[in-house]
Amino acid sequence: LSQLSLLDDPAFAGAMMSAVGSMWLIEGSAGRTVDEVKEQEQIYERVRRELTERFALHADLRTAADLGQGIAADLQQRVVEFERRNALGQLPPSLLREVERVQALAAARRFFHWDLEFPEVFYDRHGRPLGERAGFDAVIGNPPYVRQEQLGPLKPFFQRAFPETYSGTADLFVYFFQQGVRLLREGGLLGYIASNSWLRANYATPLRAFMRQQVTVEQLIDLGDNRVFADAPDVYPAIPIVRRAAPPDDHTAQAATFSRGEGLREFERQIVAKLAPVSIHDQQDSGWQLGGDAGRRVFAKMMSIGQSLGDVLKGRIYYGIKTGANDVFIIDEITKNALVASDRSSAEIIKPLIQGEDLRPWHYEYQDRWLIFTRRGIDIDRYPAVKAYLESYRARLEPKPRDWMEEHPWSGRKPGSYKWYELQDSVDYFSAFDLPKIVWPDIAKSPRFSWDTEAMYLGNTGYIAIIDHPWVLGYLASRCAWFLISQSAISLGERAGVMRYRLIDQYMRPLPIPDAPEAEREAIGGLAMTISGEAKARYELHRRARRRILSDLGAADKKLNQKLTAWWDLDFAALRAEVQKVFRRDIPLRERDDWEEWLGIQREGHRQRTAAIIAGEAELNRRVYQLFDLSAEEVAIIEASTRYGYGEV
Repeated sequence: LSQLSLLDDPAFAGAMMSAVGSMWLIEGSAGRTVDEVKEQEQIYERVRRELTERFALHADLRTAADLGQGIAADLQQRVVEFERRNALGQLPPSLLREVERVQALAAARRFFHWDLEFPEVFYDRHGRPLGERAGFDAVIGNPPYVRQEQLGPLKPFFQRAFPETYSGTADLFVYFFQQGVRLLREGGLLGYIASNSWLRANYATPLRAFMRQQVTVEQLIDLGDNRVFADAPDVYPAIPIVRRAAPPDDHTAQAATFSRGEGLREFERQIVAKLAPVSIHDQQDSGWQLGGDAGRRVFAKMMSIGQSLGDVLKGRIYYGIKTGANDVFIIDEITKNALVASDRSSAEIIKPLIQGEDLRPWHYEYQDRWLIFTRRGIDIDRYPAVKAYLESYRARLEPKPRDWMEEHPWSGRKPGSYKWYELQDSVDYFSAFDLPKIVWPDIAKSPRFSWDTEAMYLGNTGYIAIIDHPWVLGYLASRCAWFLISQSAISLGERAGVMRYRLIDQYMRPLPIPDAPEAEREAIGGLAMTISGEAKARYELHRRARRRILSDLGAADKKLNQKLTAWWDLDFAALRAEVQKVFRRDIPLRERDDWEEWLGIQREGHRQRTAAIIAGEAELNRRVYQLFDLSAEEVAIIEASTRYGYGEV
């Protein structure tokens, strides 16, 4: 963790000189015979004995002081002074106890001292530091992915050790980047296979600045959602090749991106075909784009226009409610009715709930979910039925101690000042759920923004924005907004050939909102409301048709499959085939004419609603393009980049 500094100790200098000489002997031996290999082993064992083991304690003392953890900063100096006065003496008990603490810490944290393990890389044959010539020719690796929640005790050290790349919410692999560069000689190369989240994640903003300003990025390969690691299918890796050298003014890398399903069977050939120049010197530290420069120019132009969404909303963007135990606090209609029947006051704190998966383009699909909203400070004794219900889960609902959570970061409810019956997170903004608002999921592959005036509460897989005019809804649902999101948010791989993105707070707040005359706001807001009405009506049509298919043709123990759920894509023959497949029955002969006519009417209703939505979206997008003053060529770039259809269900 920390380089050794004992250069004023003649014994250390002599041992280092001997060690470097020995390592060069090993390097100079071909090792072709068993005897030569055994000789290499003996030489290396001598190096470990005379250098590594001999000075390991001092290296541990220095590292422990850097690490903190309650170790006195002057402990190494006191040990050195004692050893100088008492060459063979035993450390006094008080000093020995401190040293033993360090040794235990070194074992627990697995201290590793590069100077001692690779003396020939950092010192010359006279035992003197190589200075600017020190370091490896190449550093390669697959840094560990350790989320920031598990790094709490080490964060002060990371902040001191890696000030250029530190972020309080960074994954551990971020610091491996800077450490790897430190270990390189000038001109050396670093190659990692690491999560591609560093290209856009908010916590990697300092790392991107470091990579842009301090080193030369030669190659960037984004492997996307290609399941590189069988035991970690949700990891989306990228391979940066970085040279330790000051970047040129026209800092440019060769970049390649892979789409899901391409596979990597002919990786070398695929890379050659895909690599294309991407400028690095003008990348935004807020997030890098690896696409063509034309798209990046459009992105930069749009980002420079108007105010940010966060400013327009006056900061009123809120995440959904985090209970810490959804399976307890989120209940169905039957449980809700039972609680209200037992105590009518229960209805005061049971709220209708939608989740991220319910949020669709222009509308949401309410699934009769309810939230027991026991916010911080509630007097639970006013709601005896709810209290009795929660009491049966009390052991699970009790906040866990912080040290327990460090050992089990994804188990139980996190530490906090809340009471066992309260929601895990403070929801100080709870009144916002009762206001007109825009809602959207935290992950989506196309715009799924909708307008809510029904005082719906939202679970932890979605966000809300409070604004008194729906024109912002129209803007967010436009291709312009989605283009900006797709160029700045973290991607989570593809589904059905379309990339999914994280629509979380840090990526939504910076979105530019173009200045718009009042007349344009009214027009766009009116379009948003008209399209929303059509989408809701279409959804009600979907629900009624599904309900009839299930009730009249289904069975109590069966559900609609995917094709029957999307019944509007089926002609009558296909409907009959799916009914036979799912419910093991056919439509009775005497009813077939009625069913065929009914299906035709429903499909025509669906077609008309969809056509109205498509027409509205086309007009809305035309107006938003004009707000950004985009040319036909720039519009074409956005249309090509945003690969979803108008009128999405």
